[in-house]
Amino acid sequence: MTITLQDVAMILGLPIVGHPVTGNVESAGWRERVEEYLGALPDGGKTNGVSFVWLRHHFGEPPAAGADDLTVERAARAYVLYVLGSTLFPDGTGDNASWMWLPLFEDWDQAGQYSWGSAALAFLYRQLCEACRRINPGSNLGGCVLLVQVWMWERLPVGRPSSARNPWVFEEEDRRPTVAHLWERVSEKNGKSEILYEHYTHEMDLLQPSMITIIAINLSKFIHS
Repeated sequence: MTITLQDVAMILGLPIVGHPVTGNVESAGWRERVEEYLGALPDGGKTNGVSFVWLRHHFGEPPAAGADDLTVERAARAYVLYVLGSTLFPDGTGDNASWMWLPLFEDWDQAGQYSWGSAALAFLYRQLCEACRRINPGSNLGGCVLLVQVWMWERLPVGRPSSARNPWVFEEEDRRPTVAHLWERVSEKNGKSEILYEHYTHEMDLLQPSMITIIAINLSKFIHS
C-alpha cells in the first residue's frame, strides 16, 4: 500500500495527465534567470533555490493598483514559486524554493497543461527515499508532506485527529472540493512528541488489513477539474 496518482488527484486536486514536468537543471547563471522571470536579482542564497525570506521581502505585498502587466505577471510567478517551494516541492531545508520551476511559467497557458500531480508524487518518492538514508538526527523530510498527512488520516486509524465530516454542499456545479477539504476543521492530539511517537509506533505495528480505510470515490471528476 502506497500513495498513488489517484490519491494525488483526490487529495490535492492536481492534474495527473498532461505534459511531463521537465526542463533545464544547469545551475550556472541561475540568479540571472531568476531576474529575467521575476525582475529582481537574488542576493546570495544557495545554488539550489531562491530564499523564502527574499521572496517575502520583494513580493510579500501584491502589486499596487494600476501596475503594468509585466509587474503583475512577475508577482504572480513569485507567488507560484513560493507555493511550489513551500508545499508541493519543498526540499529538506525548508528555507528556499528551487529556481528550476520558473521557466515553466513563462507561458501561463502552457503551464496549465503540465501533469503537476505526477511531478509532485515523483518528487515525494525521491524525498522519502533520501530521508530513509539520512542519519543526522536533525534531518528533515522534503516533498509534499501535506499529501502524506492527509493520505494517512484517510487510510490509517493511527494518530488521526477528530474531524467533523459534514456532507459536501455544492453551491455551484463546477465546485468539486478535494478530499483534503474534509480535514479543514480538525481537533489535534496534544502531548509530548517522544511519548506520542512511541504510542503511534506501537499502533502501527499492531495494524491489521481489516483496519485500513479504503476510499471509494469517482475519480473522473478530479482528473479533469
